[in-house]
Formats: sequence, C-alpha cells, structure tokens
Amino acid sequence: MKKILCILCLSVFYAFALKLESLPQIMQENIDKSLVLLQNAAKDKSKAADGIFKLFDPIFDYKLMAKLSLSKNYDKLSASQKAEFDTAFEAQLKASFTSKLSLYTNERIEVKKLEQKNDTRVWLHSVMVIDGEAKNIIFKFYKAKNDEWLIYDVDVLGISIIQTYRSQFADLFEKEGFQSLLVKLKTIDFEGK
Repeated sequence: MKKILCILCLSVFYAFALKLESLPQIMQENIDKSLVLLQNAAKDKSKAADGIFKLFDPIFDYKLMAKLSLSKNYDKLSASQKAEFDTAFEAQLKASFTSKLSLYTNERIEVKKLEQKNDTRVWLHSVMVIDGEAKNIIFKFYKAKNDEWLIYDVDVLGISIIQTYRSQFADLFEKEGFQSLLVKLKTIDFEGK
C-alpha cells in the first residue's frame, strides 16, 4: 500500500513538473489565467492574488530566491534562521506583488521566446504593452531535480528582482544584523523603497 501511495505521489509530481519544451505554453496559459483573475476581481485584488499564487507557486523556487537575495550572508545563518528568512522573504515578495495589482488596467502579457543560456539556465522573454509601449519581462529558469524547470528570478524592465533585494539586504545585514533585517523584511515593502 505504501509503495502504491509513493508511486501515485510521484506520478502527480511528474505530471505537474515543468519541462523545458512546455515552458512557453504553460507560462502563457498561466499568465492568461492570471489576467482573467485580475479582470474578474477588479475590486478584490487580494482574491485575484490568491488565485495567481495557486497558478505560479509550483513554478517559483522561493527558497532559492531567498538564498540568492541574501547572497553570501545566507550561509552565515543557522538552519532555523534560514527557515525563518525563507518564510519572511516569500511573504514579503507576495505582499509586494499583491500591493501592485491595483496598477493593472487590462494590459496583456505575451510570451515571446525561450533563450537557452546554458544547459541549466533559460530565460523566457515576454512583453507587456502599456500605453502602446512594449515593456520587457524576463522569467529566469533553472533546471532543478528530475529535469523540472523553476523560476529563480524575474527581470522587469531590465531590473532583476533578486538584484534589487540583494543590494538592499546586504547593506542592512552588514550594518544592523540579521534580526533587524528580518524585522524590516516583515514590515517594509523593500521594492517600494
């Protein structure tokens, strides 16, 4: 019975694993579903955000994003501090995203091309048209276990989310220490600074 459950769990996992050849199609489908959620929840953006997170949570590697955002300082943390930071980082990232949903006014995002950077990194180029002007968004994927591809960073208008957090976190970590950074991470919108 245990073996059957394990096999079922693994088959469900592999069914949802994002493979390289399906990246553009799956991402476009999820983006389109997200835009429908935003249009349908014009007044309640947090409800739309919840639906969007359900679509994209399996594709984002929030733990790796947290590690990359703290850079070399991440390795200085204990296991419990890492877990606490990972949780706070993901919550902050999602809160920042949710707060920006009110800016949405029926723009369309179109996946354009997949660029292979090397054997373990690909960039998925997409475009959002705002007031007739194309704005670039690049979803950066890495090859995880079992040939699954996960997002580790997003460039919006040429600005990396991870680089933005890294520059802000490094200064705070060095000057004020981990606990102060953690408190601020839980209470401040870093991207909005």
